Amino acid sequence: MLTMRPHLRAFIPAITARVAELGSAVIATHYVAPEELAVAGAIGQLRDSGAELVIVAGETSIMDRDDVTPQGIRMAGGRVEHYGAPVEPGNLLLLAYIGAGDARIPVLGAPGCVRSRDTNIVDLLLPRLLAGEYIARRDIVALGHGGLLG
Repeated sequence: MLTMRPHLRAFIPAITARVAELGSAVIATHYVAPEELAVAGAIGQLRDSGAELVIVAGETSIMDRDDVTPQGIRMAGGRVEHYGAPVEPGNLLLLAYIGAGDARIPVLGAPGCVRSRDTNIVDLLLPRLLAGEYIARRDIVALGHGGLLG
């Protein structure tokens, strides 16, 4: 897990609980400044330490293609699969992948609603990603049919 700045610790308990409920574990948490190189470096460290999924939580706009998180993902050798999700809460989602084929690791740019334990987009995608499913742009777009999670 990667979060920008220590004051964003509120993300940690909710994400850790979600991951644990699905039978997985958070192997490391990195706190970095909201800078592209820092994000890229932390993603690389997590990948190299054996992470099978990276969750990025922060205060920057993951929906802006030129912002810190998407730029850091690209600098780490990744590509953004999709920006946004047609569900609420959680429309400010980013899904990317580092690597290719069997070595591909998903990078989930978590929206701010992930701090809450209320059901949100992360709850829809996390089980599938942890099971090793490749989620494409079309899969997220398809959530638009009945995507209100209230």
